[in-house]
Amino acid sequence: MGCASSVGHKAVHLSLPLSETQKSLVRETWETVDQHKNNVGKKMFLRFFELNPDYQKLFPEFKGVEPTELENTTALYGHAKRVMKAVENAVTSLDDAFSFAGYLEELGRRHKTRALKPAHLDAMQESLMFTLKELLNHQWTHETEEAWNKLFRFILSTMLKGLQST
Repeated sequence: MGCASSVGHKAVHLSLPLSETQKSLVRETWETVDQHKNNVGKKMFLRFFELNPDYQKLFPEFKGVEPTELENTTALYGHAKRVMKAVENAVTSLDDAFSFAGYLEELGRRHKTRALKPAHLDAMQESLMFTLKELLNHQWTHETEEAWNKLFRFILSTMLKGLQST
C-alpha cells in the first residue's frame, strides 16, 4: 500500500546505455579527470569558443569579452566549474540513471533562456572529448572514448527532453 501521491504512477526503470565495462572505464578515468576538473572545464570552454566563436554570444556573461581575455574571467571559471559538477554527477550516478535523468531534464529546462540547440550541445561534447583525450593521454583508448561518448549522448539527449518540454 502506497501513499496517495503514488497512486497512478508506475515505477519506471531507466538505465544508462553503457555496459558495466564502460561504466568502469568512465569511473577509472574520472579519477584522473577529477584531479584536474576545473582546468578541464576551462579548457573545454576555451576550445568550444575557439571552434565556435559565434556561440560566445549565447552566454550573457561572456558577451563583449575578447577571446584572449576569456580565460581570465571569473564567469568562465564559474560556468566551467558548474559544467564539471554536472559531469561529476554523471559519473557518480552511473547506477542511478532515473534520478540523474530528472536532474538532467531540469538542467535542460533551465537552459531554455539561452536558446540552446542540439548543435550547441554537440559542439560542447566535441570540445570536452578533445580536452579529455588531451588530459588522459595513454588512458584514452578507443573503448574509453566510446564509453565517454555514450555517457554524453545520454546526458545531451536527456537535457534536450527538458529543453523541449513545455
